[in-house]
Amino acid sequence: MSDYEITRYLVLAGVPFCTLLPLVSGNVVSEHNTPTQVPIVFNGHVFTWADYDAYTRQRDSILQRPRGHAALLYGGHIWCLAVITLPVEKALTGPTGIHQNEDAMFRAEDCYTSEKYFDDDLTNDEITLIIGTYYSYSDSKTVDTHLLWFPTPFHYDSSPKDYGCWTSYYEFGYQNTNHGMTIPKASRVWRNQLRGMSVMHKLHQKVESQALVFLQTICLDLWQAQPNI
Repeated sequence: MSDYEITRYLVLAGVPFCTLLPLVSGNVVSEHNTPTQVPIVFNGHVFTWADYDAYTRQRDSILQRPRGHAALLYGGHIWCLAVITLPVEKALTGPTGIHQNEDAMFRAEDCYTSEKYFDDDLTNDEITLIIGTYYSYSDSKTVDTHLLWFPTPFHYDSSPKDYGCWTSYYEFGYQNTNHGMTIPKASRVWRNQLRGMSVMHKLHQKVESQALVFLQTICLDLWQAQPNI
């Protein structure tokens, strides 16, 4: 399979991955994005379709920025919200450059050669807006809770229901929200909804640990066995 075919397969399946390049000095990118703020509502606010429409407009404006393609590589709900806005080919553009804001970059280091690599990333502020966060106030000064149209990557990544790719279970939830059949949920509600049974959590941890062993041993052996080109 070509790089394009592999990338297209991973993106369409919602599998998280990176498009890394060697980290070298130079090519520093300074972004001048329009500041965005988390919307504010008060307790008892009745959400309507107009709220969801305003959210999608703000979300899409963030995704269409130069680093927005990083959302296609994110997996989970971030991927789902990006793939309906951006063409799959955007995932092939690779890193836009070295950013002054380090939160806008993903960094990795080869543990055998110590060579450093980087890719574009989303900042926490951008993720907060992409998933549709509201600050809900109980009065004029106190934030009572955070309301979210979709769960945070932390909720998803730490859940035993994270199967490493997009599933019909998550697609059903997304479609319900997208068709106005639900309203933003408190962060704790999302956490409880995705928590799952303890036995599934233990199974998920076991699978993750075994996958890491596979990558650190078998895949390394195969890579070292390749002839030098």
